[in-house]
Amino acid sequence: MLDYSAGFTSEGWFQNEMYIVLQLKKSGLSRKEILNDIIEKNSFQMRSESGIRKRFQMVYRRSETFNDELIQFYLMGSRHDQKALLLYSYLRCYRIPYEFYLEVIKYNYLNNRPLIQTVEIDYFIERKETESESVANWRPDTKKRLRSSILLFFRESGMLQKKNSVTYEISPIHMSTKLKEYAKEYDKLLYSFSELSR
Repeated sequence: MLDYSAGFTSEGWFQNEMYIVLQLKKSGLSRKEILNDIIEKNSFQMRSESGIRKRFQMVYRRSETFNDELIQFYLMGSRHDQKALLLYSYLRCYRIPYEFYLEVIKYNYLNNRPLIQTVEIDYFIERKETESESVANWRPDTKKRLRSSILLFFRESGMLQKKNSVTYEISPIHMSTKLKEYAKEYDKLLYSFSELSR
C-alpha cells in the first residue's frame, strides 16, 4: 500500500506531456535519455530547466504505472482512453485520491447516489486525519489545496461534472471497446471507471 503523500497537490493533468514521455519510452530510451531529449527540444514548452525537471519527475513517475499494452492504448487510443489512463496513473501513484475514489465516488454511485457534494471531501479529509498521523500533520495550506487537487483529476477525466457550486454528478468514463475489454480481463481499477462496478 502506498504511503500518504501530499505530492499530488502539485500535480497537473499533463495529457500532452504524458504522450511525449510514453513515445520516447516506447522508442527504447532510458529515463535519463528521455529527460535530456525533452530538455534539449523543450518539448514541454516551459521557460526553465528546473520547471521541466520537476514536471518530468511527476509525469515519468505516473508513466511507470503503464505496462506495454497500456502505453500502446495511450499512444494509439482516443482522447477518452487517454483521459481514463491519466486518471488511472494518478490513482495508482497517490493514496488519498485513490481512497477518495473508492470510499466516496464509487461508494456513492453503487449506493444509487450518483452525486458528491464538496462537504463530503472535507469529511473525507477529516476522516483521514484521524486514521493517519502523517495526514494530520500536513500544513493547513496543504489541506486547503487537497480539495481542488482531488477534484481536478476527476473533473478533467469526465467522471465528475459540476452541477452547481457545491454538487458534482458522477458519471462512468467512456472508453473504447478494446480498452474496456482489456481492463475487464487484466485491471479491475481501470475497468471500474467505465462501469463504476463492484
